Amino acid sequence: MAVEISRANARQIRAKLMSAPVAPGSYAPFINAGTEKILSVLEQNYFCEDLAEGVSCFKYLEGDYGSGKTQFIQSLAERADHNQLVSAIVNIGVECPFNSPLAIFKSIMASFVPPRKHYLENLDDKGIEVLLRAWVVGRLCELGWNVGEEVPDMARRQVEQNFTRTWHGPPDQQMAYALMALGKRTLDWECGADESSTDRDLRSWVRGENVRSKALKEIYGLHEPARDETAFRRLKTVVKFLRTRLGFKGFFIAFDEGTRTSVFRRGSVKQKQAIENMLSMINENAEGEFGGVMFMYAATPDFRSDVIQNYQALNDRIGSVAFVPGRPMTPLIELQGLNSDAMIREIGIKLYGVFAKADGIELDDEVQLNNIDVLVEALKNLKYYEKVPPRDFVYNYCRLLDHQKLGEASLSPQDAEQFVKSHEIPETEDEE
Repeated sequence: MAVEISRANARQIRAKLMSAPVAPGSYAPFINAGTEKILSVLEQNYFCEDLAEGVSCFKYLEGDYGSGKTQFIQSLAERADHNQLVSAIVNIGVECPFNSPLAIFKSIMASFVPPRKHYLENLDDKGIEVLLRAWVVGRLCELGWNVGEEVPDMARRQVEQNFTRTWHGPPDQQMAYALMALGKRTLDWECGADESSTDRDLRSWVRGENVRSKALKEIYGLHEPARDETAFRRLKTVVKFLRTRLGFKGFFIAFDEGTRTSVFRRGSVKQKQAIENMLSMINENAEGEFGGVMFMYAATPDFRSDVIQNYQALNDRIGSVAFVPGRPMTPLIELQGLNSDAMIREIGIKLYGVFAKADGIELDDEVQLNNIDVLVEALKNLKYYEKVPPRDFVYNYCRLLDHQKLGEASLSPQDAEQFVKSHEIPETEDEE
């Protein structure tokens, strides 16, 4: 079954999935299944117009371990990219505990990805400095400049105006100074200037690092690094700067918690702080303080049932009525209700298309559809699943496909169970 994907991309996906059965980053849409309708509704209701007009929203994504939360986020980020929105996907964990506004701020600043039309040489680069450079290079190109050429003075002056105009009443004045300074220095570097130690300090300061520098204070008036108390205010300043000064249309910012809710003891101070931060983000976003942002938080069902229900204000904001295409404004999106054998089969069809492309071979549809079905039944029988988690299926089927490139074979139910146990296909009498 043909898949519209290059062999190079197919090989990248195969390598990522064989390494770990998790969403393969920006390649996730190639193997996405079962959530297309919801993704399309979110795109139409928010990405196409609302975020560009400054409307903001919050979505709470819920799913069991292995149900496809990260896959959903990556696929939605791809749609954000198609609509020229900035994305930032943050993994909540040790490096970014949600009880710390500063950690949240630093993680977002390090995770910004520019829209596709602004991509530079390295597609894996992320961060606020990447966003600024992408904009500077894109704007210079719009003015007739080509990479590698000397920047004309007129083009330089036009771009520089975005970083030198007075900004009245930003949420955080120091962050406003810092963003304008870093933007101007980014332009200077494209025009051939050398990077100094002060420039590196400036970049770190903007990212939220604890940098205190005499030069930063004297040159730019930056004397107070970000703290928990100022972090959200500075994030609002960043969003406003990128929207109003540089013209970025909107933002998709997702927090993927996975199964890491247990890092906070129930009822602990840190857990209460995390809940307060989530509530602040929802309320301030609803009030328009983060213009044009979709915040999404992804967690397992026990976080809502065991933790959030004890905090009435947050529980009321998220609600208990799940999102459906006819109710796009509902914050709660439940993935477990979407899982079915049909969805798993669709994932399998996309996977064997990718693996066939990667290996430059043809795989028989009838054989592979049989293998998908017997593998699903084997997983149900051996692991007592009512519904097979997508991650567990992907893990086992990718390994089966790796065997199939050596010689395609239709598995019996017994063969499939043996494969789940050992990841080895029983030898036939002919092979013996």
